[in-house]
Amino acid sequence: MCSSSKWLEITFWVEFIGFFLSVSSHFILIYLILEKPKATFGNYKYLMISFSASGIFYSCLNFWCKPNIHLSETSFAIFTILKTSGVSQPIGVVLITLYCSSYAMMLSLLSVQFFYRYTSVISPLNSTRFSRKTAPFYIIYVISFFNIWALLTYFINGPSNMKNQEFIPAFQIEYCLGPTDFSYIGAKYYYFENEIRRYHWPSFICIFTMSSLMCSTFSGLSYFGTCTFKTLKKVGLTSYGSKELQNQLFRTLVVQTIIPTIFMYFPVSCMFLFPMIGLQIEQVAIFIPITVSIYPCLEPMVAMYCIKDFRHRIQGSSLMFRVLITLLLNIPVSDILTCSTVTRIQVSSTQRDSFF
Repeated sequence: MCSSSKWLEITFWVEFIGFFLSVSSHFILIYLILEKPKATFGNYKYLMISFSASGIFYSCLNFWCKPNIHLSETSFAIFTILKTSGVSQPIGVVLITLYCSSYAMMLSLLSVQFFYRYTSVISPLNSTRFSRKTAPFYIIYVISFFNIWALLTYFINGPSNMKNQEFIPAFQIEYCLGPTDFSYIGAKYYYFENEIRRYHWPSFICIFTMSSLMCSTFSGLSYFGTCTFKTLKKVGLTSYGSKELQNQLFRTLVVQTIIPTIFMYFPVSCMFLFPMIGLQIEQVAIFIPITVSIYPCLEPMVAMYCIKDFRHRIQGSSLMFRVLITLLLNIPVSDILTCSTVTRIQVSSTQRDSFF
C-alpha cells in the first residue's frame, strides 16, 4: 500500500464536513445580518455579507477541488485527484488556480474589514470612505489580489516538464496515482543539472511576490487593529451602546484574525518556506489541507458568538425549537409551562440586553 494514501481519504472526509459546516453557518450569519436594520451596522453590514459570500465561494471551491499537499526537500505541490473532483487534467489546473486565488481574496477582504473598523473608531466623520462612490476602489483592490495570485499560480507555478520529472514518480510511490490521475500546481526551488544544484528563479520570484502580499495584509491587520484597540480603551465614544458595539465588532475581528493566522497564514508559510531551506516534514503536508478546509466554518461561528445580539437570537431560536419538540412529544403540562416561562424570560432578556 502507498505510504500516504490513507491520508488522502481522511482529508476527503474532513473537507466534506468542513464544507457542510461552512456553508450552513455562513448562510445563517447572512440571515442574521439581513435581519438587522442598516442603522445597526451601517455600511459594515454589506462588508460582512461580502465576507460571508466570499467564504461560501471559498468553501465551494475547496469542496470541489479537494486539495492535497505534497512537500519535498526542493519543492511543494498542491494537487487534486481527478477521480474525486470529476474534471479533466487541464481543468483541474484551472480549478486549483481559482482555489488558491480565493485564498488571497479572503485575506484582502479581511484587511478591508479592519480598515473599516479603524476608520469608524479613529475618524468616524470620514465614514464616506465607505460609500457607493468608494465601493469600486475596494472591489478593484480585492480583484487585484485575486488576479495577481491567479496569474502567478497558473503561469509560473503551473505544471512543467521539470516538475513532472519529480512529481510523477513521487505521486506513484506515495499516493498510488498515475500521471493522468491528478492535476497540480507547485513551485520547484532547486533542480540539478550535471549533478550541480541550480536555483529556479521564477519559483523564488513567484513565492516572494505571494509572500509580500500576505505580509502586506497581515501588517495592515496589525496596524489597524492596534490603533483601534488603543482608541477604544483610551477614548470614550458618544454613548456606552456605541462603544459596546464597537468592542463587540472589534473582538470579533481579533478572533477572526487569530483563526486565519493559525489555520491559513502559518500553514501556507510553512509550505512556502520548508522546501526553500531543504526541510521535509511529512506531518506538515498532512496538516495543511485539513486546516484550510476547517478554517471557513470557524469565521461565521466566531461572529455569531462574539456579537451579543446574534448570540441571543440563536439561543432564543434554539429554545423555541426545544419547546416545540416538547409539545410534539406530549411532555406533561407542567414541563411545558416551565419551558414557556423560561422562554419568556429569555426573550425579555434578549430584548433588554441587545447591542445598545
